[in-house]
Amino acid sequence: MAQYRDDPRWLTARFGTCEKCGVSITGKQAFYYPKGKHIYCEACGEPMSREFEAMAQDEAAYASQY
Repeated sequence: MAQYRDDPRWLTARFGTCEKCGVSITGKQAFYYPKGKHIYCEACGEPMSREFEAMAQDEAAYASQY
């Protein structure tokens, strides 16, 4: 599956709070959207991560059936 520069990804946050629930994410795993610079804690980012992975896999499957 291809990965692109603006794809959301997991990272270890150096500072900040979750945009959805406001919990501190300093030193914890966080889900980051580079395009809009949005960051979410592990609990809030998990469903978003699964949704993105599902869409990326669907795109890869559709693109391979030419």
